[in-house]
Amino acid sequence: MNPNHLTSAMIDKIVERKIEEMAKSPDTAIRQLLNYSSHFSSSRFQVPIFSILQHLLANKDSQYHIMLQNLLNNTSHSAIKNLGINLGYNSWTKGAQAVRATAQKAGYCIPWIIIFRWNPEKSNTVNLKNMSRFIRDGNKIGIYAFCIRQEVPHQSFGEIFNIFSKHSDSTFFWLLPNQMLAPVHLDMIRKCENVLTLFDGEGSYSLRNSSMLRERKALYGIYHIYSSFNTSEMRPDQWLDYYKMYQSSFIFMLPSDSCSEEDQKEASSFIYDARLHQKFPYYIVDFYSDIKEISRMISGTDCYLEIDSSGQVLHPYTSQVFVPDSRLAGYLASSMPAIVQTADHRLWHPAARSV
Repeated sequence: MNPNHLTSAMIDKIVERKIEEMAKSPDTAIRQLLNYSSHFSSSRFQVPIFSILQHLLANKDSQYHIMLQNLLNNTSHSAIKNLGINLGYNSWTKGAQAVRATAQKAGYCIPWIIIFRWNPEKSNTVNLKNMSRFIRDGNKIGIYAFCIRQEVPHQSFGEIFNIFSKHSDSTFFWLLPNQMLAPVHLDMIRKCENVLTLFDGEGSYSLRNSSMLRERKALYGIYHIYSSFNTSEMRPDQWLDYYKMYQSSFIFMLPSDSCSEEDQKEASSFIYDARLHQKFPYYIVDFYSDIKEISRMISGTDCYLEIDSSGQVLHPYTSQVFVPDSRLAGYLASSMPAIVQTADHRLWHPAARSV
């Protein structure tokens, strides 16, 4: 038997059992998870994971107890298990090993996640066919996490659900614009247990959509895009309390393209403090900052790949022109930071490779 398959089967059974035990006795299960994670979690992630779990055990007033209760009571345990294994093992453990090995051979950084900005109305640029090709290419080199930022409403979801199903070992973060989802679409989301569907926290249909997904015990989250962030003026504690009505365990915070570096740093500082003291009954994801931090844990640099709906690489920036039938390797080779070989060790160089 393939060792990876054996390890995956073992992890599947352990995670399934631990989720069931956590639903019955959270504190006992968390203590056991601290022990189990030392055997099955990469050492690169042990410190932040241990910190969250240990603080949760020590603080009986932690809002994360409510977060866990909402997650375990309102979500299919198989969905929690499958998304958790895809992200924690396929992407951050097995995939991370392949990412590092590929980077050493290629001579440039390999991202652990690819972000697509998808506009369904632009069929000749970054369409689902091209995304599927990139996902397939990414899986071959250890990339098992993808984010699809859908820019405009769309009613024909059959093809994108086919992508989710076809790449069942990958994790997808799907940011939907404000639109009412039909029951058939909500049912399809429920079946895709490798997808975390995210609704706009300010959207008029988000409460309705999230409530109907909760009835189906499907995974979902909320996202908020901020253009500025001044804690002395906007009082983020108050408007983040507003998001409690969604009963979601995850709130994703993303800066707009026009948001200043200063405001992004202030937002990150606020999020860090909120997570440290576990102030809210959900985990706040500092989207781009967390992506960079995970990348540093995996490969020593904060590289990731983001492609806008016209095919332009947004991060790292490159002037490469989109080609409809292009492959992922071309984008990576032209935009990713190069590895510089030194006498003692390999270093990440900030300049992109020229091809």
